[in-house]
Amino acid sequence: MEKEEKTLCINIEHYNGEKPIEVIQRVGEAPKAVEQLPTKEPVSISTAGVISTPYDWLDKRTETFDHKKANVKVNREDMTITLTINEDDAYRKSTFTGKVEFTDIYKQSRINNTREGWEPAKLGQFLRLNRGLFADKEECMKLVSLLKNFTARCKAEIQKQRDPSGAMADVYRQEVESNLPKSFTLRMSIFKGTAKQNIEVEFDHYITDGSVMLQLVSPGANELTEEYRDCCMDEVLEKISTLAPDIAIMEI
Repeated sequence: MEKEEKTLCINIEHYNGEKPIEVIQRVGEAPKAVEQLPTKEPVSISTAGVISTPYDWLDKRTETFDHKKANVKVNREDMTITLTINEDDAYRKSTFTGKVEFTDIYKQSRINNTREGWEPAKLGQFLRLNRGLFADKEECMKLVSLLKNFTARCKAEIQKQRDPSGAMADVYRQEVESNLPKSFTLRMSIFKGTAKQNIEVEFDHYITDGSVMLQLVSPGANELTEEYRDCCMDEVLEKISTLAPDIAIMEI
């Protein structure tokens, strides 16, 4: 006779048989304990947008944070305004940045860009592709033709008169003054979201590594840039100061 395997052993002490004892045996695995969700850092709500972004957010959330633990940093060179809330809390700190941005066509034109110049022929190609910047298309094509022919003539003259006395630069300067107009007018928007306006552009010139380079200079555009930048930034700062006077505003 096979020996039966015991699966359940019950030992009842002092049982007198008066009442039946019911024993229920449950078979299977016990359910696992519910795991708690891991603790996570708060989700950052930082964002960046147009120059009014810090004020736009503040206008709808002004009662959701401690104003004495917030600050606004103003960088006029970078044309940015940055609102920081919960400045002393690494987990809950968020920033809202607004920026004044140049239009793509203004940046591509390199007007008043002291770091990048134009080779005359490439400038001619750029203006030809963007002739919509000119009120008079014939004026555009005339300037394009002058720019395309300018490099070869100028280099030839420089080669003839290259000497240590500085005549090379003098020849180049004469060539610029005699063949290219003193200035020309472009119609474009300088900043995103603003209307187009006429911009008078002048030529500046220099020689680098034996190559002739042109630079586009516009004092008028520079004045408009400074005026618009300060005007729109000051307008946003005034709104923030009125809405939340306890928030520190700092120029950096």
